[in-house]
Amino acid sequence: MRSPIRFLFAIMCTVVLSTSWSSDALADNADAHYKQGLAYKQQGKVDDAIASLEKAVAANPKHGMAWASLGHLYKKKDDNAKAVRAYENATAVIKKDKVLWANLGMAYYRDKQVDKALEALIVACRLDPKDAEIRGNLGTIRRQKGDVAGAIRDLEMAVKLKPDDANYHNNLGVAYRVAKRDDDAIKAFKKAIELSPNDPGFHFNIAVAYRRKSADNPELLTEAIASYEKATSLDPSNAEGWFDLGFMYKLDHQNDKAVFAFSKYLELNKGKDPEGQKRIEDEMSSLGGKVDKKPAPKGTPKKPTPKK
Repeated sequence: MRSPIRFLFAIMCTVVLSTSWSSDALADNADAHYKQGLAYKQQGKVDDAIASLEKAVAANPKHGMAWASLGHLYKKKDDNAKAVRAYENATAVIKKDKVLWANLGMAYYRDKQVDKALEALIVACRLDPKDAEIRGNLGTIRRQKGDVAGAIRDLEMAVKLKPDDANYHNNLGVAYRVAKRDDDAIKAFKKAIELSPNDPGFHFNIAVAYRRKSADNPELLTEAIASYEKATSLDPSNAEGWFDLGFMYKLDHQNDKAVFAFSKYLELNKGKDPEGQKRIEDEMSSLGGKVDKKPAPKGTPKKPTPKK
């Protein structure tokens, strides 16, 4: 007669072997889907790549690299919520990869989860304090959160680590401007313009800094006007640039140019800001400019003419 103990042991061995084989099979299956997903990704077949990678993580929910690749592809598809989930799963498995934490931070940021974005980027920065891109993104988000001193610290480090990147100088200039360090802001914006002379945003930012300083230093009015002119010539759709330029012209008694700038603002701002529109229409009228009013709809009763 077969021993009950031996029989039970045989069953247990069979279960263990079966489970082990099943786990190995799932892992192999996950890797096969992962490799297929990467192949599709290299071919530019984003939807097919996503489908294969989703099969990979279904077979092995701890396949960190599959989750990382999914995060990148979801980002490409502008699916921020799924990108966040993918990078969260990736960092849960691969805990010390600065790129994954940085990607998670920016995925949170695009998904408007700014506090979580800050936390993830701080982790990325701890993993590599000398990564200029991480420092730059961290500094910009700190500024938006109101931590201006922290923003300046990170952005100064980004500029030090990568001095040939115009965007870091520009973002540092914005942080200086928020801190009311206008001289430092102008210096940073000048460097950004030197590195990238045709970026309209850089010219607009330095114009704002010159405008602020011109209140106490009227000689800088000319610099402000020249910078606004450059900004609006490079980007004629910048309504805020035309708005500011109109007032700069008015201060400089160039009334015809002020009217032209205000008219460009009205053209671009039509229907977007009734209060701003009314203010500029009044400014134009005071300068002798003609304001094109929208005709009243047909059937609108005319106001009675007052009797003399």
